[in-house]
Amino acid sequence: MASKINIGFIGLSKGRWAENAHARYLQNSSIYSIKALANSTIESAKSAADAFGIEKYYGSPEELAQDSQVDTVVVSVKVPLHKPLIMPAVLQGKNAIVEWPLARNLQEAEELTQLAQSKGIKTMVILQARQSSVIRKIKEIIDSGKLGNILSTHLYASGAAWGASIDNTNAYLANIENGATMISIPGGHSLDAMCYVFGEFESVTATIHNARKMIEVRDDKGNKIRDEPLTSHDQMSVSGILTSGTYASVHLRGGSYKGTNLLWEVEGTQGELQIKGPTGHLQLSSPTLHASFNGEDMTEIKLDEEQGTHINVSRAYDEFAKKDGIYPTWEDAVIRHRMIEAIYKSAQTCTKQTYKTTY
Repeated sequence: MASKINIGFIGLSKGRWAENAHARYLQNSSIYSIKALANSTIESAKSAADAFGIEKYYGSPEELAQDSQVDTVVVSVKVPLHKPLIMPAVLQGKNAIVEWPLARNLQEAEELTQLAQSKGIKTMVILQARQSSVIRKIKEIIDSGKLGNILSTHLYASGAAWGASIDNTNAYLANIENGATMISIPGGHSLDAMCYVFGEFESVTATIHNARKMIEVRDDKGNKIRDEPLTSHDQMSVSGILTSGTYASVHLRGGSYKGTNLLWEVEGTQGELQIKGPTGHLQLSSPTLHASFNGEDMTEIKLDEEQGTHINVSRAYDEFAKKDGIYPTWEDAVIRHRMIEAIYKSAQTCTKQTYKTTY
């Protein structure tokens, strides 16, 4: 049996995102082993190490990166810290896995990717919607030609956060400078899934807007703490022709709603697809898939495979471990960051924008 991939994890703690999305898989994997972890302080690192049964722990990313037993470093923290926390590992020549967005902006993403290439390391960004059973089934149907020529696709979704209120832990999402926006997070994940299936945009025409100027910050009991300026946009629409020749339109809005939170439709000359879900975060949800072929009524396509947050992330890890695995690299992340920058520029200049769709 081949030796395991030894992980050094930055950002693992009880009750947080990484526990469910990453540790749930990694600690039960025959492929991976979490050898060490690092958190913001040595005390929090020790607490997490004790909770997860991990022997080694560090109080800085530099110390973790120098651990000779660690060959791959994972970063799962708030977006503004992605670059500074993964840099020591890249400089040490460790393979690197980072949550999406790769960095706060395109410039940081390009700097990281260029450094990684110079070191010859293997990289992955967690754009896990590509691993969703529904997304994989949609791609299978499209590639099979069962829908004929694809005429158009339309995505209408909510962002959950960026609505009327937000919990204090995630209040940083309100500030656009942090790079963790509705456009970059649910927008980036959903648009990545769309482009994975249909191809990139030839050009984008976009509108962004702040319908809400302030957001209410609440504590863990739901009590109001303060009002915070909402500089991260809570409305975005983008449209354009994809490289496959398909017309695409997307509308994202902040908050969650009693009505529609996810509706994605695909129209072809010989059929239609409809994807519905409880949240606009395609990478997190377990949406349903309905199809109509040759004029028949819409019927649900039942998927036997399990769906969910940790399942999609687990599949990404499985692919990363393979010699010829299919997973999004940091080069793919740069392309997605370029697209997001083009969306902002289009909205700001009221002009159609293009972006480089290859690395």
